[in-house]
Amino acid sequence: MFTTAIYGETLVKELTFNDITMELLCVPETIWCGSIAYAYNLTDEPDIPALLQKYQSLCHISKLHRANPEWDNCISIDYWRAGAVPRGMVFSQQVLSEEQDPAHDIYQMPKSLYIRLAGTKEVAQKAFHRDHCDLWELFGIIKDALDSLGYQIGTNGAQEIEMYNHAQGLAYAYVQVEKK
Repeated sequence: MFTTAIYGETLVKELTFNDITMELLCVPETIWCGSIAYAYNLTDEPDIPALLQKYQSLCHISKLHRANPEWDNCISIDYWRAGAVPRGMVFSQQVLSEEQDPAHDIYQMPKSLYIRLAGTKEVAQKAFHRDHCDLWELFGIIKDALDSLGYQIGTNGAQEIEMYNHAQGLAYAYVQVEKK
């Protein structure tokens, strides 16, 4: 059964790679509200622990018009775009309006195709022969599958997304793709 983690996403089709089922999704233009940081150059990462601390310290400030309030995420920005802009990271929730408290940062993501993989025990066993894996590890599995599935990493800015529904124990890894 298809579970929506990003409001408005639609299932295009299921894909299989090494007996692992993935989903090709169309994700509409979205607005993310949270905390953003960029690296100081084109090769390093932003200070992720400081960014997460900032995000968590602002949780008491309401995000207006949340789209899927039970889901939050971590988005990697421009990690795979050769030298276009510095790498960034955002911890956020999806909202339907840019009108937010100024303490929050806004990140707009264009409509894109994504391949999504569930962070489940079954996937961890098939991919890594163990009962658990960190969600970020699934990005490598998706990227390994791209060529054989006829896709390549996309260039829209938000190339990797980790979506979490902590209350239900659900998590998904998304990689933005384009048809080859």
